[in-house]
Amino acid sequence: MSLVLGVDAGATKTFALVADEGGHILGFGQGGPGNHQMAGLEPALAEIRRSCEEALAQAGVSPPVDFGFFGLAGADLPVDFALLTPAVEGMGLARRVRIKNDTMVALRAGLKRGWGAPSPVHGFCERGRAGVGVAVICGTGFNAGGIGPDGREVQLPGLGALSGDWGGGGDIAQEVIRLICRAWDGRGQPTALTEMVLTALGLPSVEELISQLYQSQFDYYPGQFDQRRLLALVPIVFEAAYEGDQVAQDLLVRVGTEVGITANAIIKRLGLETTDVEVVLGGSVFKGQGPLLVDTVTQVVHRVAPRATIVLPEFEPVVGAVFLALESLGVEVSQAVYANVRASLPDVLRPEQPS
Repeated sequence: MSLVLGVDAGATKTFALVADEGGHILGFGQGGPGNHQMAGLEPALAEIRRSCEEALAQAGVSPPVDFGFFGLAGADLPVDFALLTPAVEGMGLARRVRIKNDTMVALRAGLKRGWGAPSPVHGFCERGRAGVGVAVICGTGFNAGGIGPDGREVQLPGLGALSGDWGGGGDIAQEVIRLICRAWDGRGQPTALTEMVLTALGLPSVEELISQLYQSQFDYYPGQFDQRRLLALVPIVFEAAYEGDQVAQDLLVRVGTEVGITANAIIKRLGLETTDVEVVLGGSVFKGQGPLLVDTVTQVVHRVAPRATIVLPEFEPVVGAVFLALESLGVEVSQAVYANVRASLPDVLRPEQPS
């Protein structure tokens, strides 16, 4: 019986799963940030190792397993793969290892169509149009990629402002701060976000918020504000928008428009404008309250690809890594495998659908 390891490592957390060839999840492990660009190489590798070892221990399995598929945020450029591949292989967790950007495991987790038989050229599974799709990821950061009918991949660099990206949770949080500051000083429109953000951060005023954020840029001021707390502001934007706040609604429309533009760019590069391409929306931002964000994405995408289907994934990206590991061994991910995965998933990996 073959065993595989699937890993999804992001800017805030790392998930790992051990599964058998029937799709039964035998072990789950969780670690902290696994993106070397954010956490540093050694800390990121330590979290990846920790999550994998926890999953293996829960499964009662000693490494190496037969195949490990690692979806890593930060695996963007050739220099990243040159750095990460030997480091992950050196952990000895799997006999064979493959690394892809985490966008690709999210895509595999979300596509509704089967992927057919493994391709010896591309490593992904192809049978006719199987495996065709586009994924846009909005988690802490922002990235996107896709695969065409011939197995050709398009992957954005995903380096934030450096490569023209905007729209992840970190970007949204920073924009919320900008908007409430402008509302406070009279340059912007009043918004319910002001009181909601101050309450969430436990601060008395916008003046104090500005002061705290300013001081956090310099290590010589006491009582440093933890900038990571700002990510908790993202769900507040959805709440305010759902309650009718125009500033929050306009922000979500901006994000949705950017997601749609990004998906369309990849659709065009792969020549999928006239197809019923699946566009997978992955990441925590898409789990926000209300339909406004996803509705905006749908409208923008349909201007370029009218037959496209917008997909909110049933599975977390780490499950896509398991599917890709199985398929890399030549195992068909059948409906029976899907059913076994559903039945054996740990509760933490049963994502809530947006309300």
